[in-house]
Amino acid sequence: MKKGMLLGAVMLAGVAFWQWGGIQPSNEEASAPPPGARSVDVMTAQVETKSIAPSLSLVGNVKAHQQINIESEVSARIETVHVKPGETVEKGAPLVTFNRGKAQAAVLEASAYLNDEQRKLKEYTKLAQRGALTQTELDAQQASVNIAKARLQSAQSDLDDHRLIAPFSGRIGLFDLSVGQRVDVGETLFSLDNLSRMNLDIQVPEQYFSRLYPDMPVAVTSQAWPDKTFDGEIQVVDSRINQDALSVGVRVALDNPERQLQPGMLMEAKLTLPEQQAVIVPVQALQYSGTRRYVFRIDDEGIAHRTEITLGARIDNQVVVSQGLESGQNIVVQGLVNMRDGAQVSVLNAEAPKNQADDQSRVSESASETEAS
Repeated sequence: MKKGMLLGAVMLAGVAFWQWGGIQPSNEEASAPPPGARSVDVMTAQVETKSIAPSLSLVGNVKAHQQINIESEVSARIETVHVKPGETVEKGAPLVTFNRGKAQAAVLEASAYLNDEQRKLKEYTKLAQRGALTQTELDAQQASVNIAKARLQSAQSDLDDHRLIAPFSGRIGLFDLSVGQRVDVGETLFSLDNLSRMNLDIQVPEQYFSRLYPDMPVAVTSQAWPDKTFDGEIQVVDSRINQDALSVGVRVALDNPERQLQPGMLMEAKLTLPEQQAVIVPVQALQYSGTRRYVFRIDDEGIAHRTEITLGARIDNQVVVSQGLESGQNIVVQGLVNMRDGAQVSVLNAEAPKNQADDQSRVSESASETEAS
């Protein structure tokens, strides 16, 4: 009885020593598959470094180089509409004239007041020269003349506001105006767009910021013109990065001599970036978990390691890896369904890591010897 209890105590002490104070498995041993674990059949590919010229396809809405909404500067009734919807006008052309009766009367009144004040100033000047008026009285009359001039300028400006003219050459948008219709200050009457040159604003991911430059060529397409490519160029790169989207605003300028592009069109801009050396992997090797991307890297012992990577541009069936992998490493491209971190793999293709290929050769030789015996 005592011997049995003593033997049990010794065994418990041995287990505790092994767990807490004795030999502990290394990290490599811990990640290694258990003895006799079944290997996973996979096909691999080697990570490569290539010279690439990646392209970005980004969308945005095009707008006219010059575009405004023509608004009324006064509250009045329309007297004359000088343009038609869709008409092209030149800079300085009349657009709309409002009833100007009161405004014209105000100009006449202000002009008459100014003439009277100027007449008084002449008389005051003569009197001051004879000493009949003080300099203070003469200065006061001069101030009255200045006030009268300001009133006339204000009245003339108000009269000018009763006639709208085109600030630049362009095309009139759709509108529905009638003679006699009353409009209020700030009311939009119609749009005016200079369609000779267009702007397309796009958002480029921050990682490509250093590779953008003014006058960089951009190929632009639209579903409205599926067989045509419009040649554009980068006009401006924004001075700030959008912290929420981690992107930078870029303005692409496009000539539009045939007026095929219209403000508001959704267009796709393709930027071909300068060549660079980049690590690339097949798209089929990627695994997704939320916003993170992973691949299974195979070490020299045939052990799979789930490795997080950062992706760049996609080029056909390959994708650029900006962080996480190095050229020459081997990754799993087929057989991902049964993969797990730390799994032993059996590489079926000719691109197997050299050490694992040697191991498979030895396994095959052992199997042959066993069959022969």
